[in-house]
Amino acid sequence: MAASAKALSSCSCVVAYLLFLGINVFASHSIIKNLPGFPGDLPFKLETGYIGVGELDEVQLFYYFIESERSSEDDPLVLWLNGGPGCSAFSGLVYEIGPLTFDYENSQGNIPKFLLNPYSWTKVANIIFLDQPVGTGFSYATTWQAYNMKDTLSAKQIYTFLRKWLIAHPRFLSNELYVAGDSYSGITIPVVVQEISDGMDMGNEPRMNLKGYMLGNPLTNKNKDTNSRIRFAYLTALISYELYKSTKRDCKDEYINVDRSNGLCLANLQNVTLCTERIDMAQILEPICTRHSPKPTPPSWNRSINIVEQDQYHNDFLLSPTDEVSSRPWCREYNYIYSYIWINDKTVQKALGIREGTIKQWVRCNSSLSYTTDVPTSLVYHQNLIKKGYQVLIYSGDHDMVIPYVATVEWIKSLNLTIESGWQPWLVDGQVAGYAVVYSQKDYHLTFATVKGGGHTAPEYKPKECLAMIVRWFAEYPFGYLQLAQMLPPLVLVLLLSFNVVHSQTIINTLPGYPGNLPFKLETGYIGVGELDDVQLFYYFIESERSPKDDPLILWLTGGPGCSAFSGLVYEIGPLTFNYSSSSGNKPQFSLNPYSWTKVANIIFLDQPVGTGFSYARNWEGYVADDIISAKETYTFLRKWLMAHPNFLTNPLYICGDSYAGIVLPIVVEEISYGNDVGREPPMNIKGYVLGNPVTDVNKDLSSRVPFAHLKGLISDELYESTKRNCKGEYIDVDPANALCIDDLQRVVECIGKLFIGNILEPTCSTDTSPKPERLNWNQIVLMEDAKKIVLASPQLHGPWCRSYNYVYSYIWANDKTVQKALNVREGTIETWVRCNYSLTSAYTENVGSTVHYHQQLVKKGYRILIYSGDHDLAIPYVGTQTWIKSLNLAIAYDWEPWFVDGQVAGYTRQYAYKASSFTFATVKAM
Repeated sequence: MAASAKALSSCSCVVAYLLFLGINVFASHSIIKNLPGFPGDLPFKLETGYIGVGELDEVQLFYYFIESERSSEDDPLVLWLNGGPGCSAFSGLVYEIGPLTFDYENSQGNIPKFLLNPYSWTKVANIIFLDQPVGTGFSYATTWQAYNMKDTLSAKQIYTFLRKWLIAHPRFLSNELYVAGDSYSGITIPVVVQEISDGMDMGNEPRMNLKGYMLGNPLTNKNKDTNSRIRFAYLTALISYELYKSTKRDCKDEYINVDRSNGLCLANLQNVTLCTERIDMAQILEPICTRHSPKPTPPSWNRSINIVEQDQYHNDFLLSPTDEVSSRPWCREYNYIYSYIWINDKTVQKALGIREGTIKQWVRCNSSLSYTTDVPTSLVYHQNLIKKGYQVLIYSGDHDMVIPYVATVEWIKSLNLTIESGWQPWLVDGQVAGYAVVYSQKDYHLTFATVKGGGHTAPEYKPKECLAMIVRWFAEYPFGYLQLAQMLPPLVLVLLLSFNVVHSQTIINTLPGYPGNLPFKLETGYIGVGELDDVQLFYYFIESERSPKDDPLILWLTGGPGCSAFSGLVYEIGPLTFNYSSSSGNKPQFSLNPYSWTKVANIIFLDQPVGTGFSYARNWEGYVADDIISAKETYTFLRKWLMAHPNFLTNPLYICGDSYAGIVLPIVVEEISYGNDVGREPPMNIKGYVLGNPVTDVNKDLSSRVPFAHLKGLISDELYESTKRNCKGEYIDVDPANALCIDDLQRVVECIGKLFIGNILEPTCSTDTSPKPERLNWNQIVLMEDAKKIVLASPQLHGPWCRSYNYVYSYIWANDKTVQKALNVREGTIETWVRCNYSLTSAYTENVGSTVHYHQQLVKKGYRILIYSGDHDLAIPYVGTQTWIKSLNLAIAYDWEPWFVDGQVAGYTRQYAYKASSFTFATVKAM
């Protein structure tokens, strides 16, 4: 009570002093107990109000204030400024860091509904959301002259606002103060912090307990930030290496203020535009929005950094028929419609205490401001603030192309600070949430953090991770902390085998877990290979749902080696997929896969090599194999299968597969080609082959993980250059005496060791079956599943979802005796079905180190070849695949360009040619 009375007494003196100086401290505010769209009373304290700034208070700035849900007395006070300029603080409140979010599933009619945001920053902080500058949100001016605004004036008005707000709320004077925001606020906030700091130095009242500031994907230097998009586009595989180098050379690193007579530069930039114009720049993996206009103007890669331009289309959305909007693929901007509908409702504005008639219509981001940018770069402000000993957090969603993290990293480096803690992953629930580096100079600390998978407004895309980020930053928890678990054993490569024939087949009309008859033709069977048919290869064959007679015939080989074809069937390209939401207990349920390749092709899914899936050998010698034998016996299988299915002899034949199939598959195609040349029966109508994220040269593929990790922002520029220099580009067969290289590679492990290498954006798995779950060694081909651990790990009980939990269903289903009977699996031939059998390694010899020379030979045969790579795969990175493709020295028929699905960029492609051969490489975005 005494402390409170003292604060109030002090405040009264300050008010009197300010009135004496002619500063009007008048503020109006309302406590909001409930809001339309939220059931019952709000479970947090919300205040809204206006504070006048300017000589005569002619500018009325509107704010939302929400007290901390933890401890309003002790937790920090944050002033939050959205970017734009001209984007309302309500956008930050409801789409980013506030306690409310729209309930999109249940919102209908004119009053959208709200849900509580479990990752609101108000869990740990008091936050003022300010509509600034004037003309933003509900902020308004009483004279037209007052709407004329610029960066420095806006910053001064924000400072005045904060002084007056604190006078009106004296109990927050002692709370630690931070100024925070994102996007364009990267220009405004450093100026505001400088104003506060200068005011403190001059003794301005009230005294503010300023501790630092936070900036998310901040604009800092418009020219440099926009220029960095070219490098970012290359790092994220949106443009090719050749186009990047050509553009860099011809434009001399200047892509904005281009000499109009520089034809080479302009041509390159046009090609960049062709590659990136259909990308959502705010998060390059998300779909762009389709517009109501029949001929929308395509965005350009170097379009204004001013994010308010995105909002010019919202009237189109609002005017579009509901069924038309709902029929389009989702895009993030559709979420923003709810804010327009909700906040322009008169009952809502009355509940918020909005002064009637002060604005015509609320818009999320106001692009019609009378605004002059008079701060071309805020870097000088950052440099000045170093001397003040503030705590600074700069964070970047690593998939934002509006203000790419690479530009932010560069200006931070230019501050010439000391690295206190080097580039390391930071974790949330045991998963890599991004990467961080901490700089310091005396009492000043600057933390830079990437948010993995985040977009331009990172908390909007990764709310859980961003809450964890600011909690540990407020608490000065070390971002780089990572206790390394014991690494897995060194890389051991595994198998593929050899076999012979006996043939049996069964037509399957029904399967446990699928209701009714199957709507496609499924056949299963065995074919014997090997001298005495001692190896029995099991297969699933599904006819094309379109035209079995005319559509291609595909032989599908899943990788591993040792991964069952059933994995390819049910998790990748087949007509069935598990219905995860309806599956429970011991009876997984199926749904139809609307994207099955059997819509357009007949597919044989082959369990190979022996010991894979339901394939088995009659004696132990049959399990001994190598790459060459495996390929030859796969060829023998196909010959015998076609003899048993002569109606498919004339169909175009393609051999397809992924991962380790990249070793075996080219050899199989070579066997088929040679067999056709020497007249073996039956002749096969081979047209080409398809490989996804293929192992091609084990050493080079694995070595490419280091440049891939650098391209994706998983390791720092410094660590990459050091590793490249000390290891001389060799990261697998390392000289044990090369201590510098080994030390660098250990640091690489620390950065990427907890990532899911199948897709770096997805979480890794953990189970309760081991107190110290095994970790991934960076130079291991795949993360080997322990079947027993996965079966014991219930997807419903073990933390955040991870992809391997989906595989539980296959173990349960395929090991059910009624299922095996339905599939006509021979009883007693295998002990337990496993999705990927890694125990084959003891019987398998890897005798093909590289298949590049097979590709070189096959190109001459006139085949059609498709190589595709998920662009977030760390197991076999696309950069390694591109390298061996370039080594083929083929002519480029069509250079790097985007390919589309439903009008959205699905990836990038380049087509090569050699005489009659067609060779296509494609990336698959976000995979």
